[in-house]
Amino acid sequence: MSNSYGQGREDIYVNAYRATILLRFLTGWGKRKIWRALLKLGYKVSINTVNHWLHHNKKHRFRPSSLEKALFYHQAYEMAIIVKKLHPNWGYKKISSYINKHLPIRVPGLTVYFWITGRSKPNTTPIKPCPALGYLVGVLVGDHKRTKDGHGLSVKNKEFAKYYAKKYWETTGVKLKIHEKDGYWKTYDNAGWLKELWYSKLWKVVAYVYPLEFLKGLFDSEGAVSPRVDHKKRALYSVKISLVNGDREVIGFAKKILVDYGLKASEHHIPPKVKAKKGKSKKSRELWILYMYGWESLEKFATLIGFRESKRKRRILLLLKLRHLKPSERFKEWSKHYRRSSVHWEEKLPLFTKIIKNIENKN
Repeated sequence: MSNSYGQGREDIYVNAYRATILLRFLTGWGKRKIWRALLKLGYKVSINTVNHWLHHNKKHRFRPSSLEKALFYHQAYEMAIIVKKLHPNWGYKKISSYINKHLPIRVPGLTVYFWITGRSKPNTTPIKPCPALGYLVGVLVGDHKRTKDGHGLSVKNKEFAKYYAKKYWETTGVKLKIHEKDGYWKTYDNAGWLKELWYSKLWKVVAYVYPLEFLKGLFDSEGAVSPRVDHKKRALYSVKISLVNGDREVIGFAKKILVDYGLKASEHHIPPKVKAKKGKSKKSRELWILYMYGWESLEKFATLIGFRESKRKRRILLLLKLRHLKPSERFKEWSKHYRRSSVHWEEKLPLFTKIIKNIENKN
């Protein structure tokens, strides 16, 4: 729940209203389809209420957050400038009233005054309704602590950072600079609107509209793929795709999307543990893990979701190539390219050029 809003009845309706206008912005859907989406997302409002919000200008009074400003302030600014040119005798209050009749949020009169007098412009990044937004939100909820504590992405893989920057540009028109520091590839984007999507739980609206793009961002952030091996028998029997997250709601939402697309997924809960280290107690994070098993799941996952980063791409391609071999032959081929460390599988050497070319061709 957003820090800006409480849990009272009026606040529940405000959150439902915010979800409604976000759905309308992203999809252009009519009242009935939006109402059905709201119910699926857990917003319990009547279709008459949605109708009043969309068609009778019955907007809720609330202070627009950085999200609503990113959605509507640039449009409001353009309207203010055009209306002032068409009606030079209109004051800022009348122009503000005109804007508020045509947009789903209320823009303060003083803000309009500064706009039409040339003293300021909207100081926020505009958002476009596009699938790339779903990817950004997937990355966001993959590690919301990273987004909360920092000002952008901070990851070990450069390809991931470049792809994220590409999707950010598609969504906002802003080109992010990528730089390396202390072994991490970083972007700087003080995107308050992204953080607000998390705090308000409106990330679920974006994930509902762009489900596969959402999963792509989520798995790029916190997903993994690995073989299921019997080392004693030197046999590779199956594969496992996993997703780790510290938020139960994120895992549950991702699981529902996967099931909707025909992928069977199961959950595992790891409760927090208290460990003593150097005389001090430290509590580990509570985690939920989402699992998918089997060759059919891997093939469907690779087709629908996959990974954008080359190491995990190569791993999936090799596993799919080994699928139709005998378990012992799979293990032999797999062991040519990967060794087992104490924690996970490590790549010995880059795989043969043919696989890399196939990856490049798909890009």
